[in-house]
Amino acid sequence: MSSKRIDSDMQPYVYAITEQVAQHMSGLDELSASINVRPLTFNERSAVERSLQVLVEAAIGCSKHYLKKHSLPVPAEARAAVERVFEHLAITDVPLVSMRGAVGMRNAIIHDYLNLDWTIIEPVLKQRAYKIVADYVSIVGDALQK
Repeated sequence: MSSKRIDSDMQPYVYAITEQVAQHMSGLDELSASINVRPLTFNERSAVERSLQVLVEAAIGCSKHYLKKHSLPVPAEARAAVERVFEHLAITDVPLVSMRGAVGMRNAIIHDYLNLDWTIIEPVLKQRAYKIVADYVSIVGDALQK
């Protein structure tokens, strides 16, 4: 299979991920504005959790697709996949420590939802720190199309 064929095969995936990230970013931006004015409702908090989860899942998915495209080992652990892509692409525009934190937050949202500490999630929303994850997805998405 030629390299050009692989690249064109990634375009629909990258487009779909880009659309999902844009939709969830829009929702998070709206809720970020709201939380700075008033407390969020239960449904709004649930929407924040889901959107943060989707953003990080997009980052993990892009990472694994990137590694696979370049015939590199794809670790089962999400954090390790992100770290390998950081090394391979020499990413400096996004802090690795922030992406590690994002993956950890996603793990808490998924696996520890009964004990989820909103004092950790709230500053992420208020400060719009989730934009770092979208930046990472953009960098890896661009690399997937090359």
